[in-house]
Amino acid sequence: MEKTLLIDLGGTHMRFAILSVENNKIDSVNKKKLQLEDKLDTFLQDILAENKNQINNLVLSIAGPKLYGTIEMTNRTLKIDANKLKEKFNLKNCLILNDWEAIAYSYPSLKSDNLINLINPKTNFYNNNVLFFGPGTGLGVSLLIDEKYVQSTEVGNINLGVNELVGDELASTNQFSKIEDTISGTGISKIYELKKDKKISSEDIFKLAKNGEDFALEIIEDLIDRIAILLSQLTLTYMPGKGIFLAGSMMRSLINFIDKKKFEKQFLANIESPQLEILKMTPINIVTKENLALYGCLNYFNSIQKDLN
Repeated sequence: MEKTLLIDLGGTHMRFAILSVENNKIDSVNKKKLQLEDKLDTFLQDILAENKNQINNLVLSIAGPKLYGTIEMTNRTLKIDANKLKEKFNLKNCLILNDWEAIAYSYPSLKSDNLINLINPKTNFYNNNVLFFGPGTGLGVSLLIDEKYVQSTEVGNINLGVNELVGDELASTNQFSKIEDTISGTGISKIYELKKDKKISSEDIFKLAKNGEDFALEIIEDLIDRIAILLSQLTLTYMPGKGIFLAGSMMRSLINFIDKKKFEKQFLANIESPQLEILKMTPINIVTKENLALYGCLNYFNSIQKDLN
């Protein structure tokens, strides 16, 4: 029986699912922490043995830019080559995707009840492009073009506009050199440490904010403002007529802190017509569904198989 292994390999954790050709849907997702860089090969050896070498197809979502069929991970000293994995483990198919490329390919799996609307224009879509965006350890951005093709980006690693996003006081510390330093879990932890001389995780900042700590609330409100400002610029850059989808665990955590009216006001601020009309016609939604990268891996694999048949 032929099986497919889907893996979402992040900076600290790996999530995976095993599907049979007959079932071909994600029924359950497993989560595993990888400590050492050589553990991926060990994991693959073990899971192939557990499944009696019936895993013929491997699709990986990996946090890092994809070049020439390889991905060098952003937060690990690990370089993954699809052809080498295919040969080493005698696989029928081995496909690799950038993590936000995979998230964009999850689009066909999303339903209306997976979305929380922030901005809902009463107009028709002006094209079929969708922008996926989400802060986490870093910042992910990808564009789904005409609901078919995905372009991943390295928006989080550009430095244009960083000072404007973070403000003069924080910019003067020279701790914020790229956009994801200002819009990410790592970024808000750094801001908390600079202001309070105390190092805590972004998860703990959210807990403090939930319990009403003023400074934690201020940090999160500033983060939401920066997200709205950056999204207005990305809207004019990528023209996502079918909307912006905000994904990932941090965006799900932000749901209860976002004032929709304030968010929309910040999103539309400082942009003049006719470009302002583009922003007003662009929907923005938060995606509540988890494990999007795995669903994207499956959709991508299915589309490749369909093209081959």
